[in-house]
Amino acid sequence: MLHKYLLVLLSCALCLHAGAEDPPRARPALWFDVGEELHYRIHWGVMHVGDSRVTTEWIEEDGRELIAIRYRTRSNAFLDRIYRVDDTIEAVIEPHSFLPVRFSKVLNEGRYRADELTEFDHAAGKAYWTNRRRGDKKEFEIDPDTRDLVTFMYYMRKNEFQSGDTAEFRVMADEKIYDLTVSAGPVESMKLPRYGRVQTIRITPEASFQGLFVRKGKMTIWVSQDDRRIATRIQATVPVADVHINLHEVKGPGSDRWVRGDASTASATHQARLASEEALHVH
Repeated sequence: MLHKYLLVLLSCALCLHAGAEDPPRARPALWFDVGEELHYRIHWGVMHVGDSRVTTEWIEEDGRELIAIRYRTRSNAFLDRIYRVDDTIEAVIEPHSFLPVRFSKVLNEGRYRADELTEFDHAAGKAYWTNRRRGDKKEFEIDPDTRDLVTFMYYMRKNEFQSGDTAEFRVMADEKIYDLTVSAGPVESMKLPRYGRVQTIRITPEASFQGLFVRKGKMTIWVSQDDRRIATRIQATVPVADVHINLHEVKGPGSDRWVRGDASTASATHQARLASEEALHVH
């Protein structure tokens, strides 16, 4: 069943803080722009089967500003006829520590349904998981820096990996804590239709847990070698096929090559080609 392999990528309540309020804390400097939107296209083997959009925004809860990161994935018309997918995954994060406040996922994949919530209490070293469909609950211990998978992936964007680097982490996925080893492979040049050639580094997470896009199987992530450190491609090898999640478009704040898109990139590529041809002609 596709839902065994494909986890394709909301609830915010604005509350008034009762009583005297502390002065609001300034927003911290982050390694990505809140308001960024990433659009991915998902292929199952050679077939385009759906799209995933990753959005970030500031929200207010209980008088404090938090960051919400949401993955919304939907199957396309082709897949809808045989296996409809409509999934939402959300992490709500305290921006100064970049630790999760809660993590939720609502999955609708064919006949499979899931509606789960994990709330974090890092001060107490506890996390509280609830299956909102069945009413099941579980409490488990967490480390001071335990993060859910979505928060972890965005937290990792602050780190500049070099080929050969290896790091170990503990990550929460599916109401459990997993040891995760991240290994950095070679730097590779990847061609993206909208952005031309992009230098990327291959990252391999080594752990067997239900992931962001696939539930079981080996995953490889290519991350851009620039200040954005955007995941440009995710490939998961599973028993019946390969799942490819390819970056299609970046929206949001800023004016770099990612936001400018194909027009500026095409012009830059064209100018570089002309310069190369001129150099060859001179010599």
